[in-house]
Amino acid sequence: MPIVQITLVEGRDDALVENCIREVARCVSEQLNAPIGSVRVMVSELPPTRFAVGDRLKSDAPAS
Repeated sequence: MPIVQITLVEGRDDALVENCIREVARCVSEQLNAPIGSVRVMVSELPPTRFAVGDRLKSDAPAS
């Protein structure tokens, strides 16, 4: 049973995330020759105050 975990910063449209989940499931099923019903895709969304690149939070103002 393939399990895929995706972590995103909050803010994307629900329809976009749902479409991503479906497409990832189809791709994994096809590429691994796994029944689509055995594929699990989980999306975790983090607030921008809980995600950083280096020491810059995604919630920080853009560098000028």
